[in-house]
Amino acid sequence: MTSQAIVDLTAFGKNVRHLRSVVAPAELMVVLKADAYGHGLVPMARAAVEAGAQRIGVLDVDSALAVREAGVGTDTMVMAWQYGPSQDFCAAVAAQVDLGVSQQHELRAIADAAGSATASVHLKIDTGLNRNGAAPQDWPALVSLARSLRDAGRIRITGVWSHIAEASEDEDTESMRRFERAIEVAGELGVAFEVRHLAASSAGLRRSDIRYDMVRMGGHCWGIPSFDGVTPSQIGIIPVMTLTSEVTSTFTERGERMAVLALGHAQGIPAKAAGRVSVAIAGRRAPVRHVGTDFMLVAVDETVRAGDIATLFGTGAGGEQTVREWGDLTDTLGDEIVTRIARGVPRRYVGSASGE
Repeated sequence: MTSQAIVDLTAFGKNVRHLRSVVAPAELMVVLKADAYGHGLVPMARAAVEAGAQRIGVLDVDSALAVREAGVGTDTMVMAWQYGPSQDFCAAVAAQVDLGVSQQHELRAIADAAGSATASVHLKIDTGLNRNGAAPQDWPALVSLARSLRDAGRIRITGVWSHIAEASEDEDTESMRRFERAIEVAGELGVAFEVRHLAASSAGLRRSDIRYDMVRMGGHCWGIPSFDGVTPSQIGIIPVMTLTSEVTSTFTERGERMAVLALGHAQGIPAKAAGRVSVAIAGRRAPVRHVGTDFMLVAVDETVRAGDIATLFGTGAGGEQTVREWGDLTDTLGDEIVTRIARGVPRRYVGSASGE
């Protein structure tokens, strides 16, 4: 196989169990957005459950339904929260998907879709990030409507939640204050919540005071740190994806020997990789010189031959850079690097998330 992304399920399972222990007694929600950060939605949903996760988050209803159809049962919470104004919630309610709600029209649509069933909702308050969520002035009306629909047996008010910026300690503290005030207002209106969740990957590790009942984590589950200047090992996680490509040919140009790899823009390799990152071949670094549409050129010595395997990024154990290093060196996030790897690049799953 010329190129492949190797997904280490054993490493993923270790990450999930480690993060669960860190945030305990809060629960961990494994967030599978962007096709599980490019690792594959359905395989990683199954792996998350094998690793012991009882909470899974996705962005859209279609992804939530795909997770359910993959065999993730209703004993595992699956939550979605991003949809357009014409979203049909019928299938989601039937599949017992928990739904994040920011606006009254969403709440009404969900209640209408429920029919004789009861939809499980998580009311979202905006705590300053402006990523959906009811504005503070609109919050009492949303809560009051939810209470009426709950009392009519049409919905179950399961959670309250928000996103925070995770940009500074002061901003996170202010978000926490607004979150707690929203919970107080809801209580005054006769609504209590089973699950409160505010923190995501960064704040979930840094601050025990804002973990509440559940912490949502994405990139950390795949071994990609969200902290600047921090390596995966420093926070106890292992990179899950290793991207490799076979050397298809070599040639000499202007006195420098080049190896050709069959990965380029079309496969998700950023143009900025040229002159900034290196790949590893037989434990030695080979700097990237050029990234084309479906190929890349790396500078190598005379020992490299066609058929040799180049590792673009991985755990670092074989001399290669990590995806976090790729992100830093190309002025982006490690999350973006893995999610950009095209689906046409085969994923090969190795190991077991259960640790067995």
